[in-house]
Amino acid sequence: MTRLTFFRLGILVQLLLGWTDLNAKIINVTHFAVLPNDGQDDRRALQLIFDRLQDGDKVYFPAGTYSFSSSLRLSGKIGIEIYGSPGTNTSTLMATGFDPFSSNVSWNSLLEVSDCKDLIMHDLFIDVDRPVSINGTVVGTCDSPEGSFYVLDLLPEFSGYVDRLAELKIMHQLSYNADGTPNYHISTHCDLKNGNWPHIEKLSTLRLKIYNDEAHKLSKGELINLRLKITGNPCFSFLGVNTLILRDITIWQWPAFAMYVSDLADSRHRSRNMTLERIRMKPKPTSGRLMSVSADGIHVASMAGTFKAEHCEFVGLGDDAINIHSRLCHIGKIGADSVLLINGWTKAPVEDDWAFKDDVIEFLDGKTGLPKGKAKVKFRGKGQYQLKSIPKNVNVGDFAAKDTRTPSTIIRDCMVSNSRARGFVVQSKKVVISNNKIWNISGPAILLSCDMERWFEATTVKKATITGNRIDNCGNYLRWDDTLTGYGAIAVKTGHEIGGIDKPAGVHHNITIQANTINDCANSAIFVSSTDGIKITKNRIYNCSNRSSIPYYGNYAIYLKNCVNEQVFDNGFNQVKKLLGKD
Repeated sequence: MTRLTFFRLGILVQLLLGWTDLNAKIINVTHFAVLPNDGQDDRRALQLIFDRLQDGDKVYFPAGTYSFSSSLRLSGKIGIEIYGSPGTNTSTLMATGFDPFSSNVSWNSLLEVSDCKDLIMHDLFIDVDRPVSINGTVVGTCDSPEGSFYVLDLLPEFSGYVDRLAELKIMHQLSYNADGTPNYHISTHCDLKNGNWPHIEKLSTLRLKIYNDEAHKLSKGELINLRLKITGNPCFSFLGVNTLILRDITIWQWPAFAMYVSDLADSRHRSRNMTLERIRMKPKPTSGRLMSVSADGIHVASMAGTFKAEHCEFVGLGDDAINIHSRLCHIGKIGADSVLLINGWTKAPVEDDWAFKDDVIEFLDGKTGLPKGKAKVKFRGKGQYQLKSIPKNVNVGDFAAKDTRTPSTIIRDCMVSNSRARGFVVQSKKVVISNNKIWNISGPAILLSCDMERWFEATTVKKATITGNRIDNCGNYLRWDDTLTGYGAIAVKTGHEIGGIDKPAGVHHNITIQANTINDCANSAIFVSSTDGIKITKNRIYNCSNRSSIPYYGNYAIYLKNCVNEQVFDNGFNQVKKLLGKD
């Protein structure tokens, strides 16, 4: 081991002195002090390699496992390709140092990419050295003078935590049906800041007694996922990356977003065009874990061009599989040729990367959400945007959406299952969602939105086609204030949770929902609101039923609220009490 350490150190010194061999077009990392499967931290040596890359270089990870204790960063490059060994001899990037007993609960991104263009990544596996959530089976529930509790038998793979199980810091408890569907019989979030963790007693090696006031809602045989006090930045963070291609990448587990895309205020490049092919986020086949990624799989917060995902698989996510949006702002002040924009979420002036020179801003009425016109940016700074022309009817309190910083979206031939929230949440002008399979998720399978009520995400839909999708057992469990939020397995709204359905027709436009098969949904199979131009045809709908306290849409296969210019025809129904509801 000592000889290996000195060898690695010598190589690092040569790299620091500017080893000229790094000019090679294809760089095999094992030739530069990065040795797989040795359990040592490879981050430092890899960072030296990345810092010395030239535009057009290719970085190759031969088969094996490479360890990282903190972020690897790539910045200011063009035409870089990062790839591993294809086929069964896998190349795994392993994040290390996860510890649910530590006071340090965060972890950096595995890879942070900024100000880059034409980046390609493929044939890589991502994992963590210790589970960031653990799970087991409910074997009993009971009430006691100390409170209600359930008894949980953990899987043997979590035996690494056995000695200190009673000390685990659990920040989220979520129940599942035996088939792995999150069912929200309990969904308990703990107070991280004030240290109010659930009381746990260790009964035997892998058996826990966990106190929870909602324990009486559980049944023997249900599953529980315990998300530990571990969180972090996205596994892959892409800021200011123009043209990004990712294919054949598998993420077994990560305690935050798997991939995050946004802009960077001071960079040569702005985020534009992202293509995903055969991206997989799911628990490792040799594992019994319920959750793979603790938050969204793909989260696009600001990007131009086109987002495309094909033949991807999302299993056991803690939130949405794909969420596409940009930020919706309020107008705080209006000058002769400028507006002060306020972030609806933070209530502070928007960040300098919200929009750029020559970007187009669309203004929406602050009450109705209806469009009021557009303007091009001349200058930006500290939330103040100087514009070439402000529409005369724009007022303080109206919304501003980034018309040019939300991508057209194409999602096809993907699969989503056993996840805690929704399948695809898309807030884009142009949308195609086709031939996907979505099942056993607690929220809607597909949500088209422009959130004007809580998250303040944009933008409104101008044209969308949702076709050929198969949806089973979706929208039955996700709740907000003890009320189902789904509205429909396919839903079109102006908010993510309860509400977002009372804006008038004309917020969204030209939506076609056709040839989808929808089975076993809690309320409407298809719910559309606030839309001018909706065509719903040739869908096959089975087993809808009313399981909600919301009166708008229970027991309707298709429900339209505040819509005009609608066409609904040739849809097949089975076991549905009412076919079409309309306000």
